[in-house]
Amino acid sequence: MAGIGFQLKKMFNERGLLANVRAYSYSAIVTVGPLALCILLMTVAQQLLISVNTPYAERELFLAATQYALIFSQIITGGFNLIVSRYIADQLFLEKYENILASMFGVIAICVFLGGMSAFVFFSFSPLDITFKIVSYILFVELIIVWIQCMYVSALKDYMKIVKSFLIGVIISGLAVYICIKFLHIYSATAMMICLDIGFFFMLIKFTQYIRDFFKVNNFKYFLFLSYMKKYPLLFICGFCYTLGLYGHNFIVWQGKHQHIVEDTFVIAPFYDVPVFFAYLSVLPAMVLFVVSVETNFYTAYKTYYNRILNSFPLKDILSAKRDMFKVLSLELSFIAEIQLFVAICSIALGLKFLPLLGLTYDQIQLFIFFVLGFLFFIIMYTVVLLLLYYDDQKGASWTTIIYTVGSMLLTFIFLNIGNYGFSIFITAFIGLSFALWKLSKYLNRIDYYTFCSQPLIPKKKIKQF
Repeated sequence: MAGIGFQLKKMFNERGLLANVRAYSYSAIVTVGPLALCILLMTVAQQLLISVNTPYAERELFLAATQYALIFSQIITGGFNLIVSRYIADQLFLEKYENILASMFGVIAICVFLGGMSAFVFFSFSPLDITFKIVSYILFVELIIVWIQCMYVSALKDYMKIVKSFLIGVIISGLAVYICIKFLHIYSATAMMICLDIGFFFMLIKFTQYIRDFFKVNNFKYFLFLSYMKKYPLLFICGFCYTLGLYGHNFIVWQGKHQHIVEDTFVIAPFYDVPVFFAYLSVLPAMVLFVVSVETNFYTAYKTYYNRILNSFPLKDILSAKRDMFKVLSLELSFIAEIQLFVAICSIALGLKFLPLLGLTYDQIQLFIFFVLGFLFFIIMYTVVLLLLYYDDQKGASWTTIIYTVGSMLLTFIFLNIGNYGFSIFITAFIGLSFALWKLSKYLNRIDYYTFCSQPLIPKKKIKQF
């Protein structure tokens, strides 16, 4: 994602309020656009259905199906996120551009196969109408492809095209939903799913076009990137555990007393899921700040330090660069924590004011507050995880995500019988953040050893077994 960060940083260097607003808008859409716009589409469609007094069963079915498509499409692709990002970065550095386009089709083939087979088995046991199954299946597959393509758009330079594709896709779906409800008087969940399918289909077609135009050569080595699965298995674990950690606690609550089964197919817990949804929106600003702040200011200092080592600069210059890198790292991490704390406070204040108007109960608002505070620690923890990956501490990064994911699910299961669900996320996020900061501090204190002494003096020869 450094490519996105540097391109957007040029916009921040322009003078004027409008230039800064434009840069932050691009940053938000490029970094969290697909997820935010997907949530926006689902929310708007749901509110429109409510406004025309659509039967509750139809609204509930639409909400459950879109929730499943959103969650499980991210889980299917989550493990490949860091692997593919590393692969793309290496191929760009080596100027082997012909490998990139082929890898995208390879990742899509694997994820669509895994997700498609899972969804086929899931719907095989469902009593839902076959038409609704098909349109829900299509949305799920489209989301898988869009998440994968978002791993590749960071290499593109024309971000205006990316922004337009997002917005036009959303507008198409939004207009289709509006026309169906207001003019055609079609209120069914199936029609709403078709409207979403149309918008996301346009989006993935445009992304495919832009990526193919940028990486023109396809060497047909679709699964060459799988060598990175063997080379960097911890990256796959880290990415998968991060994504599972976002929703794993929901799966536990779905089995508790608040379980609600929609059409004998979708198991959800609206009492728990709705506060989680609103609280999750509070972490989006930190994701944007990471790209435009940490990955630009910090990366410059990081690159300077290692360039001076590689180019045999005097020790005084290397130590000076190291001090500058530590200073920038501390400032940028503190900046993100301060901004996220401010966002969390504002989110709680706004939640107390407006969430009751949306029908949330007192207990749900209490959960919302716990989740906002828990996600405050969580997003800072994930920022530290990405910094650990900068220093190639894959073991520390993967252990951090494992601790959070396993801990959140285990504590949620324990608190499930007590009734205080939200406190488990708060505790595990704090533990995960503490562990991540400890690992980062430990690495930085021994950075000279890891830089100069951790590599073998004599290359190890691999012995091929018969």
